[in-house]
Amino acid sequence: MTTRPDLRHILFDSATRLIPKIFAMMLFVIGSLLLVSVLTPIDPDVMPLVERSLPLGLVEFSHAIGTVIGVLMIFVARGLWERIDTAWYMAIALLSAGAVFSFTRELALVPAATLAICAMLLIPCKSAFNRRSNLLSMSVNPVWPLVSLATLGFIIWLGFFVYKHVPYAQSLWSNFSYHANTSRFLRGVVIMLVTIVLLALYRLFGIARRTPPMPEAEDVEQLKAVVAEASNPQAWLALLRDKHILWNDDRTAFLMYGVSGKQWVVMGEPVGPRAETVALCWELKEMASMANARLSFYQISPAMLPLVLDLGLWPYKVGEEALVDARTFDLAGKKGYGFRQTLKRFESLGAVFEVIAPEALDPHMPRLKAVSDAWLKTKSAKEKGYSLGSFQSDYVRLTPVAVVRINGEIVAFANLWPTQDRTLLTLDLMRYEPGSPPSVMEYLFLQLILYARDQGYGHFSLGMAPLGGLDAKPLSRAWYKIAAVIYQVGGDFYNFAGLRAYKEKFKPDWQPRYFAVPGQEAALMPALMAVVALGAKAPKKREVGGEQR
Repeated sequence: MTTRPDLRHILFDSATRLIPKIFAMMLFVIGSLLLVSVLTPIDPDVMPLVERSLPLGLVEFSHAIGTVIGVLMIFVARGLWERIDTAWYMAIALLSAGAVFSFTRELALVPAATLAICAMLLIPCKSAFNRRSNLLSMSVNPVWPLVSLATLGFIIWLGFFVYKHVPYAQSLWSNFSYHANTSRFLRGVVIMLVTIVLLALYRLFGIARRTPPMPEAEDVEQLKAVVAEASNPQAWLALLRDKHILWNDDRTAFLMYGVSGKQWVVMGEPVGPRAETVALCWELKEMASMANARLSFYQISPAMLPLVLDLGLWPYKVGEEALVDARTFDLAGKKGYGFRQTLKRFESLGAVFEVIAPEALDPHMPRLKAVSDAWLKTKSAKEKGYSLGSFQSDYVRLTPVAVVRINGEIVAFANLWPTQDRTLLTLDLMRYEPGSPPSVMEYLFLQLILYARDQGYGHFSLGMAPLGGLDAKPLSRAWYKIAAVIYQVGGDFYNFAGLRAYKEKFKPDWQPRYFAVPGQEAALMPALMAVVALGAKAPKKREVGGEQR
């Protein structure tokens, strides 16, 4: 049963969403009517009183300003519809100014009073307009420009229809008198068109929307303190400093997200105590709503599904993560024969596996960088970001690094993401020298699984197999059918099937991973493109202790 406070909250929330729509339509209609009144003749019955009471210069000025106000009202109506706070301020100012200039143009007392009353009705509704955004950089819904231009075009056509009996003459443009209605109309049309062009140019070349700042160097220690307590190793991605960080008040919990246009994409799951992370998710949803942005969560586990559903998001499976049970991993028997052969072959080559602690990495950084650069060159690849780490010295130094040496030289490495509760160990960067023996990464994986077992970890993660495990049935959603096609025919771009088959050799438990977006497939595609764009951004070089890395 709904309690009374809950009912009041529901009614308030409904009113908050309805009021902006009502005022937006009201302002659009008022702006259109104001333009009609400005671009049509002054009432002949009122003209004698206008001539006695208002100077001609004031009438002409009020006519010009009234035209600008009418156009701006139609434009600002869109901002009211989107609940933008600056639109509320502008609407009140335009309504008030429209009331004044309606009176000073033709002593239109009733329209002036109507505009003033509308402004007063809008004033107490401030709480309904709580989105912080730039009116001139907000997203464009094609319907609004089309309706606005059609309305303005109709008003101009109506004016020409009213004055069709007046023959055109060049002298009309310079005719200033109380009865020169046609001249005022022609000048008004020019003012209207100039206003529209200036608004379009300002939007085209205006300042881009501001985004929240990235974490600073002083935030790193606080991030490390929280990440060190996390049970999800993906939390280490926060230390890349290429994502925005939303903290709770006590800085004991955070979530990280990237911004690409209107898309705000949370990377992984929030970090910290459950109660705090739930509050952070709702806080970020409100922030995204105020910025008129779309919030989504990328690579989340099934445990997050109840929360994202509460947030109004729809989860789509985007792959599966391969988790090897380190406690039961065994090389004995027929199934382990191939792995035993790999270990023996590398032992015969003099291969040595070692995990280097963070504090001991400095002497090895030049060699690790050389291996990384050679690997990137061979793959014709660039460093990625967002959902993957990049080779930055200050980032690599944060965690242990597993290396494979042959004849004392490092030929392969992977930086590790440990968790304090030892439920899971995984890795981020995996790089090897192009001239190293075949299967060097298989040897590294085997040694890491055995290392995880010896260190008391429950599972070792081999990472995600993108689009893996998405079975497309005749009645499946469109995304599953699309993903199945990409999985089957996309081998030229990314070896989806080969990657999953390779990881399957280690007999992992496959755990689904989801992308939760605000809507159906139409909302999923822009969110996926945002992830691609965020990952493709070149990592910024940072100054650490005076050294560029």
